[in-house]
Amino acid sequence: MPRAGYAEWDEDDAFDMVDERPSRRLRRTRLPWLRIVLMSACSIAGLAYLALEQERTARPAGRAKAVPSSVLVTPAPAWKPLAPSPGVYALAGASGSVTSEARQHTSGAREDTVALGRFGDYRYAQLALVQGTTEAAGSFYVDTVRHAARAGLAVAHQGQGRMVATKFGSVEAAPMTLSGKGEQACQAFRYADPEADFSFQGWLCGSSAPDEAQLACFIDGIALTGPASPSLRAVFAQAEHGRTDACGTGARTTTVAVKPPARP
Repeated sequence: MPRAGYAEWDEDDAFDMVDERPSRRLRRTRLPWLRIVLMSACSIAGLAYLALEQERTARPAGRAKAVPSSVLVTPAPAWKPLAPSPGVYALAGASGSVTSEARQHTSGAREDTVALGRFGDYRYAQLALVQGTTEAAGSFYVDTVRHAARAGLAVAHQGQGRMVATKFGSVEAAPMTLSGKGEQACQAFRYADPEADFSFQGWLCGSSAPDEAQLACFIDGIALTGPASPSLRAVFAQAEHGRTDACGTGARTTTVAVKPPARP
């Protein structure tokens, strides 16, 4: 009988052979699921890592947006207007309405602007006199353009400069055409005394460009009537000794009172 051929096997060996085959099949069937679980865990860990990296890189951008933008603060103006007061200067021999206004620089310098008439009048002049040191002076043309812009005018043309003899000494002058509501022929001029920290600049206009003699007499008519520093008083005292008779005696004695502009 077939069973006799296997008489040498005992029941324990038979049980072991029967039990071993299902165990191997079980390990073979469980191994793919373990791989899937491990791959899933790695994928989840990778996604979590990427999420943390994105959050970390996004935080600085969020903080940058939270920083308020810088606010630009306009610096204080270098010049401050002064209250209307009696003028420091006067124009001798001038006919017409004369007004003045003053302003002070942050350095302590004072500028008085004296105007005779208005632009377009038969006799029109403007003069800016500075006591003290402000900014460095530019070229004659640039300074003239800057002063004209303050008066609401433009320099249409400025000719060749030259020196004109006055009671203050040599003054730089040049023919000029001012432009506003129309045009007017003028003579621009500029003077500076660095030792006394005193300077003035302006223009004299008419129906035609004033000649050198008219310009010299206008400048000789600048007089000091208000409070001033000792050095400035010395400048005017010395200038009076240097005056000539070319402008007549009227320029020495007659002065036109300078009044502040009317309040609006």
